[in-house]
Amino acid sequence: MSNSLKIRLITFDAYNTLFKPKGSLSAQYAQEAAKYGVNVTKAAITQHFGEAYKHQLARAPFYGRNLGMSSRSWWEELVYSTFIRAGVNKSVLDPAFGSLFEALFTRFETKEGYTVFPDVRNTLDELQRRGFRMGVISNSDERLLSVVESLELGHYFDFVLPSNVAGYEKPDAEIFEAARHLVDPTVLPEHILHVGDDIEKDYYGAKKAGWHAVLLKRSLLSYQDPAPAFAADYEGAGKIPKTIMALHDLYAITGYMTLKPPSSDSTSTTIATPPEPARKAAASS
Repeated sequence: MSNSLKIRLITFDAYNTLFKPKGSLSAQYAQEAAKYGVNVTKAAITQHFGEAYKHQLARAPFYGRNLGMSSRSWWEELVYSTFIRAGVNKSVLDPAFGSLFEALFTRFETKEGYTVFPDVRNTLDELQRRGFRMGVISNSDERLLSVVESLELGHYFDFVLPSNVAGYEKPDAEIFEAARHLVDPTVLPEHILHVGDDIEKDYYGAKKAGWHAVLLKRSLLSYQDPAPAFAADYEGAGKIPKTIMALHDLYAITGYMTLKPPSSDSTSTTIATPPEPARKAAASS
């Protein structure tokens, strides 16, 4: 990749890239449940949340969008199933569940449930100063925008695109294509860089869409070693590295890039409406 590379847009995964849960998700569930007289261990939530989540995604993809469910109803079913699987008796759970679910649902749509990684704000400040346009692409529901705004990150981004709004999810190339059209359909795929922590959904997904991609391998997160193809950190002199250990490593990468002047009217972030092809595909699925 030569010095003539013109990156116009940098997109980011959200969870475990820009921010993470405060403490563990299971600890937050157990602590909140205790306030409503529902006793369940963190270990039990850890053991059963994942299986309940996978079951719910398989039953109702895109957070229920294709079944006409609201994301709230989707999560309500998931949270209830998690507590039942974790051994909470229905006679204890049912009287408290309405208030308990409301507390959890509200917590995880604001900064109450999440914390921004220490390297994020400075990195985004610098990338914005250099003139890059930026966005967020995440396999999540529409509450993502509330989280981004609550964490005071919204002003950095031209758009936030959750999968249940796009009608596609990473690693499908279609969600990356939808994001490209949201900013400017004249921006070519080879002028876009995506950064995320999941090797399949973020790295290979972006590559499949014809984008450049960097895998973020945060040392403080549990992470499975990447495929052997990632043994070398760099593709070659003057080229984008395949992995970075912290977000501020983007400083060096973007030093190779020629910038497009930032748009003067890009001052707010919205949940993006996908382009017409994406909406039609989602409606027919």
